[in-house]
Amino acid sequence: MSVVCCKISEKTIEVAADSISIRGYTQSKGKDDYSKLVEINGMIVGCVGRAEESSLLQMFCATRTPESASEGAILTFFTEFMDWKKKRTEKYKTENRFIFVFTGKAFYVEGFFIREIKSYEAIGAGMNFGLSALYLGHSAAKAVETACELSIFCEQPIQILKATRQ
Repeated sequence: MSVVCCKISEKTIEVAADSISIRGYTQSKGKDDYSKLVEINGMIVGCVGRAEESSLLQMFCATRTPESASEGAILTFFTEFMDWKKKRTEKYKTENRFIFVFTGKAFYVEGFFIREIKSYEAIGAGMNFGLSALYLGHSAAKAVETACELSIFCEQPIQILKATRQ
């Protein structure tokens, strides 16, 4: 129940996320909950899905980085995360979707599917609203704002992180 949007420009990568948090049937909104978009160990990680998996990935990223910024290296990195996660939770497969930025490139991650983001991407419950705004040329922050306005599953405030593109 969220949205993370990514916009690639000539010199920068902008990633923005909403801040709604859901626990059971109760929502927490407007409390500056920025756990779904973090900058850690030189990486930007945007996540939609279960907070548990997001927290585990953040813990994993604190001590490791991918070998390079390629689809194959990111796949290897996430496969290693799945192995690491299984030792702690007995769950191998990832359930969340991620936008992952490393050394000037951004990637869409869903299980074993890794794709470099060349122009824009959105994930989460507000994805279709975010993609529409991005298609129309808006920034990642404006795309998240649009999703927050139109989706009952997205809420402000918006967090924005930027990286230099290579």
